[in-house]
Amino acid sequence: MTFGGLFMKKLSALFAVFLIIVVYAAAAFADGEDYSDTAEAMAAQVDSIPYSYVLMEGSTGTLLYSDNGNAEFRPFHSAKLMTLLLMCEAIDAGTMSLDDTVTVSKHANSQQGSQIWLDVGEKIKLSELVAAVTVGNANDACVAIAEAVAGTEESFVSLMNLRANELGMLKTFYADSTGVADGSVTTACDTAVLASALSHYDFLNEYFTTWMTTVRGGKAELVSQNRLVRSYEGITGMKAYYHRDCLNCLVASAKRDGLTMICVIFGDPDEFERFSTAKQKMTVGFSAYTLYTPKRRDILPEPVAVKDGVKGCVDSVAGQIGSFIVRSGRVDDIEIKYEYFEDVKAPVRVGDVVGRAIFMLDDEEIYKVDLEASEQVKKMNIFYAIGKLIKLMFS
Repeated sequence: MTFGGLFMKKLSALFAVFLIIVVYAAAAFADGEDYSDTAEAMAAQVDSIPYSYVLMEGSTGTLLYSDNGNAEFRPFHSAKLMTLLLMCEAIDAGTMSLDDTVTVSKHANSQQGSQIWLDVGEKIKLSELVAAVTVGNANDACVAIAEAVAGTEESFVSLMNLRANELGMLKTFYADSTGVADGSVTTACDTAVLASALSHYDFLNEYFTTWMTTVRGGKAELVSQNRLVRSYEGITGMKAYYHRDCLNCLVASAKRDGLTMICVIFGDPDEFERFSTAKQKMTVGFSAYTLYTPKRRDILPEPVAVKDGVKGCVDSVAGQIGSFIVRSGRVDDIEIKYEYFEDVKAPVRVGDVVGRAIFMLDDEEIYKVDLEASEQVKKMNIFYAIGKLIKLMFS
């Protein structure tokens, strides 16, 4: 975003604040109170909030673009993506199911802000709680999920921070499962990493792309704040929200042709601009990049030298081959260079890593594959050495 564009957006937000202040000032005047500093204070608050934007390819976790992506924000509703991720991983582990019934605790019932008004002792399906969190940003449903996964929210928050650290979200800390508590902090870059991990759970797409639904037998109506679920091809989620401390925020994901584009926007002064910006950036991402999976037959490593072995070298093959993204039209320009370890010592086992195949584009490393030993090489000993010497003498 250009400086001029951001300036105009903030100017629009300040004008809206000004109109609100006019109304409050009139009321204050009638009550005989002085609110002369209110407009100035509110305008300063809006202007002090940074704007942050990140575009990431989710299937590979590759950061494509970042504008102030490491600026710190309180996570608010984006923290619920971590709650959902830990729930999905618990489902993968077989410890819970979407068909499970959750009993609402007093603690979950006590949550403020966005909620579905859960009653203490109420029994509700986990699938309904997921809908309440994905579509409605419900804090009480979020805490109910946290307690279902870990027993208590406190234990769950410890898991959140442990998982964030494992994912490399080093600027993120969660003080609660909903993201509203003091002390919680994250960045657009970290949130994109989180969204990338969550994007692998396709069963959530149905929830994330629901525009309107109800839970609790129709007692609570949910309406998504993410306008992209009705207007962008391939959209798969994830979350939109507003708070005066972070302005308009959006975490958007979409899938096309094997690519997953994730756009995170924090601190946008304009309620609608965040959606058009995400559309534009993701569309550029889809057109500018291609997902490429190397062919095993193209990786042709040489034997690798082995020290102290019954053989002087070991044959190697490519290990696990994944995918990576490359600029559209540049696949044929990729070159492979090989790096062989110089300190390979016997014994060598099948599968031991002995080098790497490095994929290069314009002299820049873009991906690498481990080279693994394809055979076993035993360590040389005195008896083997004598036997080999005798064999040579009589050959």
